Amino acid sequence: MAKSRKKQRRSAGQRPPTPEDELLEALADALESPTPGPLLAIAGTLLSATVGEVAPPVTELVAGLDDFDRPETAAALLAIATLTGDVELRSRLRREIGAAGQVLPRWLADLDRTEPGDRAVQISSVYGEVDHLLVSATVPGSHPLTAVVRVDNELGGYATDGFLVEQPLDAVVPQILENAGPDAAAHDLPTVDARARIEVALRDLPGAGREEDWTEQRALIAWLAGLLPPGGEVPDSELSDDELAGIAQDFLGSAVGTAWSTADLRPLLDDVLASASGNGRGDPLIWSPHNVQRLLDPELWFLDAETPSLERAPELLRDLIRYGHAERGLRPELTRIALAAVDSAATAFVAAVRRLAEDDADPE
Repeated sequence: MAKSRKKQRRSAGQRPPTPEDELLEALADALESPTPGPLLAIAGTLLSATVGEVAPPVTELVAGLDDFDRPETAAALLAIATLTGDVELRSRLRREIGAAGQVLPRWLADLDRTEPGDRAVQISSVYGEVDHLLVSATVPGSHPLTAVVRVDNELGGYATDGFLVEQPLDAVVPQILENAGPDAAAHDLPTVDARARIEVALRDLPGAGREEDWTEQRALIAWLAGLLPPGGEVPDSELSDDELAGIAQDFLGSAVGTAWSTADLRPLLDDVLASASGNGRGDPLIWSPHNVQRLLDPELWFLDAETPSLERAPELLRDLIRYGHAERGLRPELTRIALAAVDSAATAFVAAVRRLAEDDADPE
């Protein structure tokens, strides 16, 4: 292991370090690290500066680092060339580094030979509103890397957070599962599908800014996911009319659903199910307190104000929750919490529906 670089205290009158000085020192320290993480993190941070409408292109970043003509920046450029798939830049740098007699860590010299893992895992919250996708790779020298991507299903499947850790996937899964809550579930998925989902999730969320830490990780996660085999599919979470109709028929045929089987109440059921198809991954039979409050919020009007018997929506929702949670195997406490959310929101919702009806009846 390389010896640690000792930082010396600045003497009086010595100029403070510039950002360039700090970058060079951080790169030198990263090169001395026995693992790839520190240098890859800096490369990801540098690449994050090239993201955005007014950001400089990667070519400008490369030119700026090239101007330093230092071993540390050559190493950073080699990592950046690998992360971005710039074969020409990588070949040039390897020639120049070899000609200069610079000795690189094995993992960096062979970073383009990183092997993807053969396992991918999805950890889902009980309500399906969030999935964590985990994929892995092994950098030459037997250095494990695991990427964790947080996908918000209620925001259209966009990634809202993510990070890379220097641990095997099998060691990371229990940690994420524990943090996801007692009702979270983990299951394996094909690596081709994991890559497809991550690549779609890494799109920029329209109108939303980026968290700085997450921005710095995106390039690393995109690179690691790109090592996985291509050709996967992203499941369509939007239910078809036929699928919604099938759910409605199953509910109406249940013990709690028969009371809603009359023709005059069917539009209300269809409206509630259609609105609930935005719950989590698109399952109208699973209800979180948040989804309940959103549906019954009179300020949002997720339901059609002209739906017949709209004031009975809270009553219908109670039966739908009892039926749906039993069908999906949710524990009774989660059903109780969802029903309590209905009780909390019902009075204001019904009052708003009645005010709306009164306003329609008396336009003046």
